[in-house]
Amino acid sequence: MPVLAYAPAAVQLYERGNSSIVAGNNTAALEAFGQAIALEPSYYEAWDAKADALNREGQFSDALSASDRALAINPDYVQGWINRGLILYNIGYVYEDQHQDLTKANEYYTQQLLAFEKAIALDPASADAWFNKGYALAGMKRYDEALAAFDKVKELNPVYPKIEQNRKIAEQLKDQVTPAYVKFAPVIAGLAALLAGIAVWYVFLREKKEH
Repeated sequence: MPVLAYAPAAVQLYERGNSSIVAGNNTAALEAFGQAIALEPSYYEAWDAKADALNREGQFSDALSASDRALAINPDYVQGWINRGLILYNIGYVYEDQHQDLTKANEYYTQQLLAFEKAIALDPASADAWFNKGYALAGMKRYDEALAAFDKVKELNPVYPKIEQNRKIAEQLKDQVTPAYVKFAPVIAGLAALLAGIAVWYVFLREKKEH
């Protein structure tokens, strides 16, 4: 729905809420978004912004409910899927860090990845969606896929903030979990080929000398 289709007062409240988030005042933001929604119940951007503010406040369950409302109104809202992924990550982290329930955490981490993939399906040129997908994959220790996603971010936006730092971290984490025999396999294979070549040459020289 175009912004002009909303009541001007609702749009003003929505913009006020966004300004409050930038200022770090999530309480004021939530009040403004709530008032905007009261005026325009189908204002999915306001529902999503409310979800974002609730997520920032650590109210993850309420944030997910607000995200549900936003995406029920407009399931093609790319930013809504990105924000949903961020909420799902935080819920997963709570299960992992506070409840020590890795099985439940992984369920939310998987849903997080699916949310980012949905955003990409809707807008393949969204660098934000690709970046968050890469971050999610790195957290799931799927480092090769994470690096590929970060490379896609660089392709779409070469000056994307901190993309090089995050890619480097993913590479370092990959190196930490890669067994030495896999990491140095090309070198070992090269040495083996060299030694084999030397052995063949030695046999050739010896046979030539005997004849």
